[in-house]
Amino acid sequence: MTKRESPSNSQDVPMSPSEVKKVKVDTWAYPQDEYTLTSELIKNSKFEILYMATRARAETPRLLLEYIGANYVSVTPAAWPKGKADTPFGRLPVLSHIKPDGSIFTIPEVSAMTRYLARLANLTGDTVEEDATIDAVFSCAEQNVLEVLLAEVWMKPDPTAKGCAEEAFKKFVPLFDGLERYLEKNGSNGYLIREKTTYAEFPWYDWMAYFYSDYSELMNAFVSETVRPACYKLYKRFEANPRIQAYVDGGRWKHRPATPFRGLYSAGFISQDWERSLEFYTKTLGFVCVLNVQPKGCPEGSRYMEFKVDAQDKTKFTVYSHGKSAPNNCDTSSGACGISLAVRNVQESHDLLVAKGVKFNIPPTKTPWGHMAQLCDPDGNKVMLDSADEE
Repeated sequence: MTKRESPSNSQDVPMSPSEVKKVKVDTWAYPQDEYTLTSELIKNSKFEILYMATRARAETPRLLLEYIGANYVSVTPAAWPKGKADTPFGRLPVLSHIKPDGSIFTIPEVSAMTRYLARLANLTGDTVEEDATIDAVFSCAEQNVLEVLLAEVWMKPDPTAKGCAEEAFKKFVPLFDGLERYLEKNGSNGYLIREKTTYAEFPWYDWMAYFYSDYSELMNAFVSETVRPACYKLYKRFEANPRIQAYVDGGRWKHRPATPFRGLYSAGFISQDWERSLEFYTKTLGFVCVLNVQPKGCPEGSRYMEFKVDAQDKTKFTVYSHGKSAPNNCDTSSGACGISLAVRNVQESHDLLVAKGVKFNIPPTKTPWGHMAQLCDPDGNKVMLDSADEE
C-alpha cells in the first residue's frame, strides 16, 4: 500500500456504499442497469484511491466504484511532491485494494486500476473481440479526448480565450463520431456491448458531464437527442443511474458539492383573471395548456396552469391566480413574475438552504403536482422550489 502519514484526515472521505433513495424512474433509466454486488471478495474488501482533492484523472475509477456499490475511501497525499517516492511510478492516482485477509494490492495508472476493478466486478466483455472493442473505446476517452483538451484549451496561455473551446470541439468530431458508430452497431440502446455496462463507458460519461457543465452551449449542439443520439442515450443512462446520481448530487466531498437543484422547473406570473389568461394563451397565441387545476388547500377560486408552445416542448411557463382571498404572504399583484426551481426533494432542500441562512416565506407544502416552498433572495425576489416526484 502507498505510504501515507497524513497530519490531518480532513480531506479523507468515506465514499461508499451510498445510501441511494428510491428515485422516480424516467425514460433513461434501465432496470437491468441497477448493479447488484454479488462478489464476496468485493463485499469484504476496502479500496483507497490516493489522489489530490479533485475529480480529474481519478474520477473514472471513483465512478466505477460508485456504480458497483463498493466500500472505498478517497484519500489525499500528506506531502506532495515529496510523497512521489512512496508511489510505484512517482505519479497519482494510485489504487489500493485492501483484501479480506488484510493483504494489500497496489495498482498505479488509471487504465490499469480501471481494468482491474472492471475484471473484479465483471464489467468486461465475454469474448476476445468484445474486450478489444471495450479497450479501444476506453483508450480513446482516456487518451485522445484528454490530448485534445490539453493541446487546444488547458495548455494555452489563456484557456478562456475565444475560440479555444470551439477548436477543441472541432477536433472532438471524429472521436465522438467513432463512439456513435460503435453504439449504433450495438443498436443505439445506450450500451457499447449488448445490454451490459462496461468500463469503457465511464470516462465517456465523465467527459460528457464535464462538457455539459463547463461548455454547455457547445455541448448542447454537439450531443443531444437529435445530434449523436446514441452518445446522448449513453450519457442519460448513466445520469439516471441511482448510485451515480447519488454520488454526483450527494455532496460527500467539496469537489462533488451537494446541490438540491435539478434545473429550472418553470417561469411564470400572477393573473387576476385565470379564465382570461387561459383564453389568451390557448386561443390567441395557440399555446397548449398541459395542466389546469384548482390547487388543494389554496384560496377559493385559485388556479394553477402550465403552458407549453407545443406538447413536445420541455420548457413551460405557469400562470397562477390566487382567487378571491389570498394568504397575507402571497403577492397578488397582477403581472408579478417569478421563477420556480426543480428540486429532488422540497423538504430536504428547504432544510439544507435554511442551514445556509436562506429565508423562506412559505415552508414545504403539499401541492397537486407534488410539493413546493418559497424562498426570498437578498433583494426580496420570490423563488419557488418545486418537486413533482416526491414519494
